[in-house]
Amino acid sequence: MSKHQFIVAGDPHEYDPEKWSSSSNALPKRSPETHVNVLIVGAGFGGLMTALECWRKGHNVVGILERSQGPNYSGDLIIIQPSAVAVMRHWPDMYRELEEDKVDAASYYVRHNGQIIYGPSVPSYNDPEHLAEREGYPFVGPVQIRKKYFQMLLRQLAKIGLRVDYGRRVDRYFEDEAAGLGGVVLDDGSVRVAHLVVAADAFRSRSELLVAGEHMPTRPSGMSVYRSVYPRELTLEDEVVQKRWPSDASTKEYWLGPGMHMGVFISPEVVAFGLTPRDSFLLEGSTPPVESWDPDVNPDEVIKVLQRVPDWDPAIEALVKRAPRGTVIHWPLLWRNLRPEWTSKGGRVVQLGDAAHSSVPASAAGATLAIEDAITLASCLQLATSVGGSAGAPLGAKIYNLLRYQRVSCTQKMAFVNSQLLNASTTDWDAIQKDPKQVRLRFPKWMFRHDPEAYAYEKYGQAFAHLISGAEFQNTNFPSGHKFLPWTIEEIHQQIAEGKRVEDLLDGDWS
Repeated sequence: MSKHQFIVAGDPHEYDPEKWSSSSNALPKRSPETHVNVLIVGAGFGGLMTALECWRKGHNVVGILERSQGPNYSGDLIIIQPSAVAVMRHWPDMYRELEEDKVDAASYYVRHNGQIIYGPSVPSYNDPEHLAEREGYPFVGPVQIRKKYFQMLLRQLAKIGLRVDYGRRVDRYFEDEAAGLGGVVLDDGSVRVAHLVVAADAFRSRSELLVAGEHMPTRPSGMSVYRSVYPRELTLEDEVVQKRWPSDASTKEYWLGPGMHMGVFISPEVVAFGLTPRDSFLLEGSTPPVESWDPDVNPDEVIKVLQRVPDWDPAIEALVKRAPRGTVIHWPLLWRNLRPEWTSKGGRVVQLGDAAHSSVPASAAGATLAIEDAITLASCLQLATSVGGSAGAPLGAKIYNLLRYQRVSCTQKMAFVNSQLLNASTTDWDAIQKDPKQVRLRFPKWMFRHDPEAYAYEKYGQAFAHLISGAEFQNTNFPSGHKFLPWTIEEIHQQIAEGKRVEDLLDGDWS
């Protein structure tokens, strides 16, 4: 087995609270206690941020249950947009760590033959006018190192005295409306209850059976992704790699090829890549994509997929060849149509993150949405319980659902816009020739300028009136001028099959 693994199991006791401390002035100001007990299932980004924000808002986090035997450190990358990072201004230690670990790498857009289309550049959310708006907030780079971000959340959790209970697999969710409780039954038969149970345990969460009566079936997106990360030192003797990327360089690049695109990140420490081919470019007999973090793909298979398209720059092939065995996964990009309801009938169980809404990488928003969810839910729960105590928890959960559903739906649609943009066969090259900046990945202003905490406080009263008395309610956290309508993956696929560009069909201002 290679010593360079895509995912590494951590020590379940590394972040026990007694091993960590934080001075009182390094912790955020905590709101008055609400006496609402919250049980969280799932210790990913959404679950951990829910625990932190619930603590800050005065709720009592009675448990964080995680089915893994310890923290899983995946070494690749995530994109977290400013809307999910602004909250860190309330958390001094995490603010400091984000500044210390920031990735300030230039971005480039490149044809698959190595011709630079546009760059050096920055994500649109870091254009000068938008940076000025966020003065005093943590810097947001083009990517975050997943492992570092995850460890930062775990450290902060320990500093406020909370711990993750590992090796706890949920068999069933339930609620008892008469008792005012939600709960879970674990695989060992034990039962845990709370005033509100947050299902943050990713796709195919057992909470679906309580919320909707069945799991949402998956739909193929027509794409999959080969992902890998390994130490930069493994490329230092490769002349082809070194010529393209000198050893002291840090860069985030998007390579556009016909029928496939590739994201590349290189720093002095690591190399990471993600090749996303359309299904028609996969090899017969190749490793089938599965929703598993088991890195069982031979890097030679990735080379053969690349070679389905002629004229790839030799540096890309060299980069893939340097990936050791045990560092490459093949993940299917499956779609699950979005349900509008994320709470159980009585509102004592609520879904969050991928448990409520799955994402594909082209949306560049999965982690962002999960963190926004966490911030919104904690704030709505605070407002709902400020008068009625724990009896208000279900209403808080349902208002959170109302505030989030339409925004998430619009964000998911951006995945198809970006996917067509990154596919050289569907890119609008005429527009890019006139203005090369148009090749940049779409990070809409309505997405990254959002403040989920402020929005929850602004809209809570209107949402309350809507749910209680049927008063008119309009979300304003999605594109202005857009007339929201639910949609399905089947409808989008039909439009694409007809040769249409999803971006051209959008009404309102999606910029």
